[in-house]
Amino acid sequence: MADHNEVLTFISKQSKDNCLDLLDAHKAADTFGCSLSQIEKIALTHSILPTRFQRNGLSCSDQLRLLQSTIAVIGCGGLGGRTAELLARIGIGRLILTDPDIFSESNLNRQIFCNIKSLGSNKVDVVGRELQAVNPALRITGHCMEFTAESIVSADIVMDCLDSVGARIELSEICRKQDIPMVHGAVSQWYGQAGVDLAPNTLISTLYPQKTIPLETPTVMPMSVALIASIQVAEAIKLILGQDSPLLSGWMQTDLLRCDYDAILIPSGS
Repeated sequence: MADHNEVLTFISKQSKDNCLDLLDAHKAADTFGCSLSQIEKIALTHSILPTRFQRNGLSCSDQLRLLQSTIAVIGCGGLGGRTAELLARIGIGRLILTDPDIFSESNLNRQIFCNIKSLGSNKVDVVGRELQAVNPALRITGHCMEFTAESIVSADIVMDCLDSVGARIELSEICRKQDIPMVHGAVSQWYGQAGVDLAPNTLISTLYPQKTIPLETPTVMPMSVALIASIQVAEAIKLILGQDSPLLSGWMQTDLLRCDYDAILIPSGS
């Protein structure tokens, strides 16, 4: 890569009102033989904001923290696809996408990257490709397989977008062993819940005292998915930026049918 000061001088000349357009960022990356992510890191370090993040309303230092963060999205279907999209749009620098499944017709009602053309394709491959078109500076690591401890070891935060209680409990145990915050989300019909599983919080064991629940074909409204995914992403961003949240010691449950939104605290010592 070229000298840092040369890159900064080039970026500064291309920027307008301390904002750097994507076309100019690409030009800088091509000129100096580096990645778009490296260009944006230099820009943000010197208070030049990529134009596509202008409407976030975040400071350059906060936007830089997002760029330097890695989030693992476990499950790339309804919740996972929505959370991955929102994380890409707000400016997370790297996503680890993990899911062994392919898109099927029953996914069309709620999974944002499922369409007629993507039926039969690996969810991870499709989601990764679509996210690069949203945020070309995004670095993506894809795993078309079940999650493992190794697949999340480099993550700062893990997004629980699973639909199996047993798998969710296993993921929580892995995250606790590796001391990685896990942002939980679950949906059913009009209902949903979200919270942060982070010691000493006992979120997952509180919500799921039984290791297994009889398997049923889930019925899920698309609105519930969009809402819970948004809450999950909000919690992840607050964790990265060091913002407090009531969901660090509890969870939120929603009932869209009755417009109920309740935050529930986990009793101390439980």
